[in-house]
Amino acid sequence: MKIQDAKKAYAAQMDTLWTRKRDLSQALKNCQQGGTPNVDRVEISRELSAVDAQYNEAQGVMESIIERETAIHNAEVAKQQGNALSKAAEEMGKMLEIYHRIASGGQVPPEDEQRLMEYNHKLYMAAKTAAMLQEGDGEEYDSLFEDEEEKNGEEKTASEIAGEAEISVPGGGGDAGLDIASE
Repeated sequence: MKIQDAKKAYAAQMDTLWTRKRDLSQALKNCQQGGTPNVDRVEISRELSAVDAQYNEAQGVMESIIERETAIHNAEVAKQQGNALSKAAEEMGKMLEIYHRIASGGQVPPEDEQRLMEYNHKLYMAAKTAAMLQEGDGEEYDSLFEDEEEKNGEEKTASEIAGEAEISVPGGGGDAGLDIASE
């Protein structure tokens, strides 16, 4: 069962149990005030205790579902942050390589020069200044960015990934663990 489905199911169960608790509490209060003489207060108290226990159990399961969802969400956020840092480090490495190629007098594609200039104008100017001091024709290089493919698809957010994760709930999933009938 997906986490988001389990949360919905247990939220519905908790709402039903809460309503039942409220109704039983009101009936018990009416009995104590003498509103309905033929109603057994002991029976209402037992039923209220049973419903209260079911509610507390459902609340515990809901809390564990939320904890699991939070753990998955946090792990996904950490993974995405790691990927972003990795991409930034890779880009920085490419920019330093472009700097090195330009500074050593090499011929780099105009797109690479443009990317270096946009990345860090001072670094670009330092590379061009160093290139002027080099003698002779430098080596001609291919672009470092030719092999990159632009991603057109949208990535899922950490919350979406966490909500779609599978989880095992008491009763084996489905409605079996969500029995809300009063005893």
